[in-house]
Amino acid sequence: MRDLPQVVEETIKKYNMLDYGDGVVVGLSGGPDSMCLLHVLMELRETWGLKIFAAHLNHQFRGKEADEDALYVREKCEEWGIDVFVQVFDVPAYAKKKGLSSEEAGREIRYKLFYEVAKKVGANKIAIAHNMNDNAETVLMNLFRGSGIEGLKGIEAKRGEIIRPLINVRRDEIEAYCSEKGLNPRIDKTNLQPIYGRNKVRLELIPYIEKNFNSNIMSTLQRFSDIVAIENDFLNEEAEKKLLDVAIVDGNSIKYNINKMHDIHPALLRRVIRIGIEKLTGSLRGIEYKNIESVVDLLNKGTGAAVILPQNIKAYISYNNLVLSINTKPENYKYYLELEYDKDNIAQSFDLTVRLRTIEASKIADIEKDKYKVYIDKGKVKDKLVLRNRSDGDVFSPIGLKGSKKLKEYFIDEKIPREERDKILLIADGKEIVWILGRRLSEKYKITKETKEAIIINVIKGDL
Repeated sequence: MRDLPQVVEETIKKYNMLDYGDGVVVGLSGGPDSMCLLHVLMELRETWGLKIFAAHLNHQFRGKEADEDALYVREKCEEWGIDVFVQVFDVPAYAKKKGLSSEEAGREIRYKLFYEVAKKVGANKIAIAHNMNDNAETVLMNLFRGSGIEGLKGIEAKRGEIIRPLINVRRDEIEAYCSEKGLNPRIDKTNLQPIYGRNKVRLELIPYIEKNFNSNIMSTLQRFSDIVAIENDFLNEEAEKKLLDVAIVDGNSIKYNINKMHDIHPALLRRVIRIGIEKLTGSLRGIEYKNIESVVDLLNKGTGAAVILPQNIKAYISYNNLVLSINTKPENYKYYLELEYDKDNIAQSFDLTVRLRTIEASKIADIEKDKYKVYIDKGKVKDKLVLRNRSDGDVFSPIGLKGSKKLKEYFIDEKIPREERDKILLIADGKEIVWILGRRLSEKYKITKETKEAIIINVIKGDL
């Protein structure tokens, strides 16, 4: 048997998992893998100056056995002088409430606990006991699901604060180590029954491959996933660069320029979309190949084409943009403010101020070109001027054009996205639109040679 502390130390160095003096929280289930991990890290503690803690989740899946797991963990940590944090949480009930699988719910609560403990004790690393077998099973399961390179990279040896020091250690080595050191770990009997897909891969498929095709399949798949992980990192870096070039990202949506998207190589195109989704929601939970393909298909469709993705994401075409946004219920953008002369009319919801003042037309030397300042003929104003957004049936007479058109048609002609139209403010005289702020003045209200008195409308954005 290999010297496990030495193998683990080589793994730590290879993936740059630890620095001298790090604080490490070990995710401790009480099973062979996590008990081996904790014991090995204790062996390396002095060399690396480690401060070691443990965290255990009693998930309440296995009743009395789960309680016994927690007791075992407490006793072992007390024996070894390790501070341990045990949380009891009804994961089955949480999974049912959130509509998650047992595995998803358990993972979510488990990692939440690990991060909370790390913050509490000031640790900067979280050690998880995934091993070489786990990685091989993951690669094969993802292959069977038709995963791309992202899935075939397997389990990452290091991701942020998460480290997996046993990733190059086989399960039989772990079991032998536990036996040699007299650790007597807890055994989850469900892992020994071929009743789930992953268990069948572990208990039936991999042994069959080892016997008939490749006795070193574990090492082969580990090497394969290492190669894929490196190439995957490179492709992700390239996709990140492309995203900056083709998209505008803000907190609520991502807008991709369709013309630029058509120029991206297919190997990067889907990644650019995946990365965008992850930036928008913080995860890729539930996002599958078919979902990404449905978004790619939109690139060849016209305005209004849309699909709904997992995590309540809406992908749709808006003129020359592919937009990803969280699919929320439309907000009520109805806004109405009567404007008064010679005072600050503050539209707080929109962070702007409107000022009106009158001036004799003969005193206007020159009309400035400023999209937030206009001059209108006061003699043509029939009612009180108001600041509002659009209403049904609005008609507009854009300056420079003969006749009138529906405001909706004007927005379409100007290629203003449907989701932004209710947010555009305008100044109206009764039912007549005088000015669409920052965009267009009405032909009916423009200054002419016959104008005797004018109104200067000035919009100031932001704080005064």
